[in-house]
Amino acid sequence: MNRYFITGTDTDCGKTYVTRKLADFFTQSVAIKPVASGCLMNKNQLISSDAELLIHNSPLSMEQTNPWRFPLPVSPHLAADEVGANLNIHELADYCLNLEVQGAKTLFIEGAGGLMVPLTNQETWVDFLKVSEIPVVLVVGMQLGCINHALLTGLALQAHQIECAGWIANCLDPDMLLLEENIQTIKNLLKFPLLATLPYAGDLIDINLSSIKS
Repeated sequence: MNRYFITGTDTDCGKTYVTRKLADFFTQSVAIKPVASGCLMNKNQLISSDAELLIHNSPLSMEQTNPWRFPLPVSPHLAADEVGANLNIHELADYCLNLEVQGAKTLFIEGAGGLMVPLTNQETWVDFLKVSEIPVVLVVGMQLGCINHALLTGLALQAHQIECAGWIANCLDPDMLLLEENIQTIKNLLKFPLLATLPYAGDLIDINLSSIKS
């Protein structure tokens, strides 16, 4: 099974929405969000609203889709610490690398927050990616400041020699000034290919997803 890690330029850049759209586009795929904070109690079970979106039409259970769930809406390492839990990047990597789903050829793995979000007091998603060697798809939330966010994230990926299949422009603001010019600027400066654009409340367009194996 081909595996891709979905990270983003910041916490609210629309990773879950993009991950859901990728899972819909690649019909023989499933999506998970292994770690989530800010989960709410429902019928004596912590539920992530992000995981609920990903589980739609999925053969996986909530436990399989989102095995590490925490109530506080804070960074995962702090959320885990508040309930006396410990995240372990090796356990997390093993889970993501060994999960198999009958009939699925591609697994999309959504991270929590951005690339440098801590999972422990010493480790971030970068360390998870070094251990797992899962290639990244970067979601760029198109809003004021996105050029800087995208280029800094790109530099971090390059500095740590993490493979990036490409990036997706997620249009968060329907009234963003010079949207196309912003996308073109990032396309010119970021060292990874533009895979697709996701218009506000729309579906993937300008699709160039050949670097995602399915």
